[in-house]
Amino acid sequence: MIRLLFILLVWLPGLALAQSKTVESASSAWVAVETSPMLPWKAPEGLVFRETFTEANPNRWPVGLRGGFTYTPGPVGYQLERRGADSSQMARAWIQLANRFDLPRIDTFMVQLDLLPRADTYPNGGLLFGVADSLNYSRVWLDGKNRVTVQQIVDGKPDAASTTDRLASVRFPIQKGRNRITVWRRGNRLHVFVNDKELPGSPFLNRVVRGNGVGVFAKGNWLAFRNLTVRTP
Repeated sequence: MIRLLFILLVWLPGLALAQSKTVESASSAWVAVETSPMLPWKAPEGLVFRETFTEANPNRWPVGLRGGFTYTPGPVGYQLERRGADSSQMARAWIQLANRFDLPRIDTFMVQLDLLPRADTYPNGGLLFGVADSLNYSRVWLDGKNRVTVQQIVDGKPDAASTTDRLASVRFPIQKGRNRITVWRRGNRLHVFVNDKELPGSPFLNRVVRGNGVGVFAKGNWLAFRNLTVRTP
């Protein structure tokens, strides 16, 4: 009897752990996906930048018709809407943070953004950070119902040295309507979360960002953004 109790005590915790793994639909088939919950931010006393994208537009986001898209801040959020016929075009907008944030010189920061596509549709766009100019930035791209791409763009091209093929694009369930992207940079690693679940393969290798800008981009016909937040220690 004592021996049986000992075996049960050893075996039961392992069974409970195996049953606790999250199962997600990452494609047409059901597969087990290892995810991690969102960790609490460790330094809430640090610098914080918040953008609500009001009509007043105090941070001077681009407004009006540019490159086949209209850019409109307002009550719904910052809206990017396609006006041209060329579906290959992508809308991008960013601002430079105050020098005190200095993203290229610090190894820990968090950037968060909410994406709001039209009702009952999936987003096609995402978050820009570490933006130096139109050719140098990092991005997290939600594309349809189950594809997330994490890239560092250097001189206009994806930097193969910082993101391997396995890490560049992962299949992950994205929900219709509002989705939230959260990026934590820690050293040369990016912890990337979508809807408070860490992507498979995260953390991703990432070089020092080149710029102090943050922004948004859209590839589809319409996408709105809210609640852009940047935190540093």
